[in-house]
Amino acid sequence: MKQKKKTVVFVACESEPFVKVGGLADVVGSLVRKVKTFHNVALFLPGFSTVTKNVHARKVAEYDISFGETRKEHAIILKVKESFGDLYLVVHPEYFDRPGIYGEQGVDYPDNLERFSFFSKAVLEACVRLDLSPSVFHCHDWQSALLPLYRKVWYDNLLSAGTVFTIHNLAYQGIFEPEFFSSLGIGKEFYRMESLEFFEKVNIMKAGILYADFITTVSPTYAKEILTPEYGYRLDGLLTMKKDTLFGILNGIDYRLWNPMFDDALEKKYRSRKGKLMNKTALQRRLGLELDPDIPLFGFVGRLVEQKGIDLLCSVLQSFKLGKKQIAILGNGDLTYEALLANLAGEWPDEIAFMAGFDDSLARNIYAGSDFFLMPSRFEPCGLGQLIALKYGSVPVCRKTGGLADTIEEIDRQNKEGWGFLFDEARPEKLAEKMQEAITLYEDDSSMEALFSRAVARQYSWDLSVSKYLELYERSWIRA
Repeated sequence: MKQKKKTVVFVACESEPFVKVGGLADVVGSLVRKVKTFHNVALFLPGFSTVTKNVHARKVAEYDISFGETRKEHAIILKVKESFGDLYLVVHPEYFDRPGIYGEQGVDYPDNLERFSFFSKAVLEACVRLDLSPSVFHCHDWQSALLPLYRKVWYDNLLSAGTVFTIHNLAYQGIFEPEFFSSLGIGKEFYRMESLEFFEKVNIMKAGILYADFITTVSPTYAKEILTPEYGYRLDGLLTMKKDTLFGILNGIDYRLWNPMFDDALEKKYRSRKGKLMNKTALQRRLGLELDPDIPLFGFVGRLVEQKGIDLLCSVLQSFKLGKKQIAILGNGDLTYEALLANLAGEWPDEIAFMAGFDDSLARNIYAGSDFFLMPSRFEPCGLGQLIALKYGSVPVCRKTGGLADTIEEIDRQNKEGWGFLFDEARPEKLAEKMQEAITLYEDDSSMEALFSRAVARQYSWDLSVSKYLELYERSWIRA
């Protein structure tokens, strides 16, 4: 007799192709589609106006939910039939009909605790009212971290589901002033050192860490790093206490979405280095760089914040004399770095091109047109950029941390092994050293051909990672 499929409910604020701020959307969207092969899936997202106006949805539930005596909120649930399963949107115009997802112009909305506590409880209530019978909830980042706690406090007899909580970036924990605690609607006993209290503030991520059956993060090395003071952001002690339920599962990428042989955004679809060099010429022309295929071109696509090592890169561009090179940078973030990069590009227009903001088409062309891809991150939970770069034949130049350490092997020219450049210390001179090594290697065309072949041969699909998530789901619903 065929075993009945379980139901996995994903709870997140981002998912490709509906709403995207960063890599979280790519991970959630890909994971949902992969799990659908094995189980029934439902995805809950906040009903951001940018999503609701672009989908065909029908209302399936409407109800009030209370948070103790402090708050009562009205929820509307919309259902969208998607190829991967069912998408549910939690609508609350006051909370989610706004220009930004988490905030605007780099500043978080001051009522984010109310917004996302509402989201977590509304999901639980929807699962009861719609009789979804979930076997496991898979919650992502602090915005859904309250769900495991709320399930145990208010829904333990109604929803006997397991819970898995994934930390995509421990630096963002959802920390609020203590006066906001009453808005959560739970007893004061939950505000103490062993629960949500965090250095005299309220830490929402702690709810996921403390009350989920299992905790995951997005690479094996990052799972070890967050147990240390350097990377633990003052949660290393708690995570060490919970380390028996903590697992590092490497993110994958969806090669249907990221593949230079099928990418319509490119000047020339390709599978060989010859085709890649045609895209390099097109990128140089588009960005106003010198049209010379013999100049090594470095690409950077990402947030302009110190986590991503943009300060190291700026120092290299300002202070180190390297061989002839070109740099294409796309990103936004810290306005100081945006201004600095704009000035550098203005001073060296044939060598440096900087584009503020994010443009998916341009990002894809930078992956395709660059010879080397820069990720000098101070920390990197997993990183998708280096995985995409490898598929597009752009050789990563990375700091050896987190998922970068798990996915990049140092080049050994003598033995013709490895597919990237790695440095240990987050110092400009270490990045400059590896960039110079890349510039020197670029002079050897046969070595670059062999390196291209090794890079594009790497496989980081979701297949292996999904099997590990499926195992945790099974363990969590057995525990529930």
